[in-house]
Parts: sequence; structure tokens; C-alpha cells
Amino acid sequence: MSTFIFTSARRQSSRLRHVSPIKLATSYFLSTKIRSVTGSIFERIPKEELAPKTRPRLRDREFLPGSTGEGFPEFLAEPSDSFPHGVRVNTRDQSSISELGANCMKYIKENLTDSQAILFRGLPVETAEDFLALTEGMRGKPLNYEGGTSPRPKEIENSDIYFASAEPGAYTIELHNEMAYLETFPRKTPLGKCSDIVLKLDPEVVKKFEEKGVMYARHLPDKSRSDYIPWQHQFYTDDRKAAEIRAQQRGYTVKWDDNGDMYLTYTAPAFLSHPVTGEKIWFNQAIQHHCTYSKALPQYKGSDLPDEKYPCHTYYGDGSDIEPEVLQHVRAVSWSCAVGFRWKKGDLIALDNLNVQHGRMAFTGERKILVHMTAD
Repeated sequence: MSTFIFTSARRQSSRLRHVSPIKLATSYFLSTKIRSVTGSIFERIPKEELAPKTRPRLRDREFLPGSTGEGFPEFLAEPSDSFPHGVRVNTRDQSSISELGANCMKYIKENLTDSQAILFRGLPVETAEDFLALTEGMRGKPLNYEGGTSPRPKEIENSDIYFASAEPGAYTIELHNEMAYLETFPRKTPLGKCSDIVLKLDPEVVKKFEEKGVMYARHLPDKSRSDYIPWQHQFYTDDRKAAEIRAQQRGYTVKWDDNGDMYLTYTAPAFLSHPVTGEKIWFNQAIQHHCTYSKALPQYKGSDLPDEKYPCHTYYGDGSDIEPEVLQHVRAVSWSCAVGFRWKKGDLIALDNLNVQHGRMAFTGERKILVHMTAD
């Protein structure tokens, strides 16, 4: 499964993006052998070109849960020689955006297992319609965002091109695997390698999550009571029965309260074995979906809501609470394994969502980042 993220930013003061990103502060090994069958249209980009001009500060960062706690890294790390793997696209001999999409997909299929995150730069793609044509040329099996947990409207109706996030730019979004809380998820701009996170986690924490898994709980209000992630928007219907069926098809257990609010639960393993490499990978959203993430945001300042009334919350798979010290440890480890890169207008990044976590640094100014997810 792959996630394709495209920026058509016009101006922004921060061009850093972490995508259930892949970044590690510890040593890791990636193959740098590139097996392109598409001629000479791809040219490697040196890591210096991808590195941000200044390293964003992480410790004590506003609206970032855990940033004031023990073990949290001071700064976001820079890209390595091979992560993310950047290439410049020579488009002179290409007849169409669709053809370029097909060539990019060939490159992705040959190199994503080794590289895990591939950044394409120099594509003649400027609009959402161009991005749609590019993804259609890739001929992947698209996934929709039905049942997702964040406000993510479609940029083009009747397509699978979405805004990456409609959350306010002041928020820093924690690292996560896209839709790891569902049975069907995409592979997928801080970036962080899931296998690196496993290596740095305390063995006792790993053991407990392996034994118990993760229970995800969600509260989706009726839109008559709240316009923030109502169930009607998440399942694209005003019909209660239709929404319930769609949620059940995603693997959720569904309950309703007397106000018409929807409550969903789903239990999943905290780890997966990568289907190609066999690596043990940390694949879940136990941290980003924990209610402490929402509690750190200004809209919930001073709130006395019970945990289950926040948009998302997580427990161990047996329903017991995840300890505060475990939350802090996992957050500190995840961000210590993250790297940031500098977006340019027209960039496209393809992520193996099983191998790579991504997030988002807070930003000011205008930008538009779009996302397309596939099951390939």
C-alpha cells in the first residue's frame, strides 16, 4: 500500500512535513541500489537540497503532546543519504502527465521496498486536476478516507484526491501510520521508520503491546450538536443505518447514544510483519489517537470532558489504560526517529505506509497539500 502526497503550496513560512513520516536519529541500513527501468528521467537529489534551512525545535513545542517530558528530542533530525530518497524528474521527453505517472509508478514499485519514502521533484504538476491525472496514470487501486478520524475534505468531487489535513496550521500533528486503526489501510512530512521505533522502544513496553494490542475508541457527534468530525461527514451520509453499515464494514463495533452520537471501537495488533521484508514493525496509532493529543490542543483547554467523549481515545487491547509514562516513552522515541525535509511546489512523495510514519509541523501562511492513497 502506498500514499502519495503532493504540494501545490503558493507560499508558506514552514515547508516541513512529516508523514507518518520516516525519520530516525539512530543508525539504520537501507539499500542505496536503485533499479530504474524508465531510462534517465530520474536523477538523484543530494540530501543537502532536501534539508530544512533551520532544524525545527521539538522540545517544549506548543500543542505537541509530550514535548516537555522526559527523553523528548530537542530538534527534528535532517534527512539521511537515503531517507527520504529524492529524485529530480526530467520531463522533456514525456508526452503527458499520465505517462509520467506510469513511469513514476514503475520507479516506485522497483524501489519503494528499499527506499520506503521516495520524493519526486520537478513534475509539471500545478493543480489538483494535474495531480488527479498523475495518479490515474499510476493505475493503482485507490482507497477512500471513509471512516477516517481527521477532517479531510475532498479537493475534487467524485475522486480520491483529498486535502492532507484541514486541522489548523498551528497544530503539530504527531507521527502516525495512515489509518492503522482500520482493517483496510494505505501504505504510506516529518517521516519516521517503524522498524527503527521498534528497536528503540523499551523491551517491556514492546512485550506489553504485543500481548495486549490496541483498542481504538471514537466519539462522532451528530452534526446537529457539533460540526467537528460529525459521523455524517466521516461516512459521507446523513442516513444513520447506512453509516452504521459502513462502519461495520470497516471492522468497527457501533453504539449510539440518545443524542444520536456514534461510538466506535476496534481492537488491532500493535505490530505487523512487513509482507515483503518480514520485518517486525510498530504499526498503530496508540499515541496519536490517545485523548492526551486532543487535550493538548487549544480548543479543549480547560475542558472537563471524560476521556471517551474526545474524538479519539486508545486503550490496551484488553480495555485497560495506557500508562502516562508509556505514552511519554513512545512519543519521545517516535520523534527521536523522525526526520524533516523541505517541500517545494509540485513535489510528490510516495510512502510505504507500513514502514513509515508521518506527521506535520505547525506552519503559517498559505499552502495546499493533497493526498492520494492506494492499496498497491
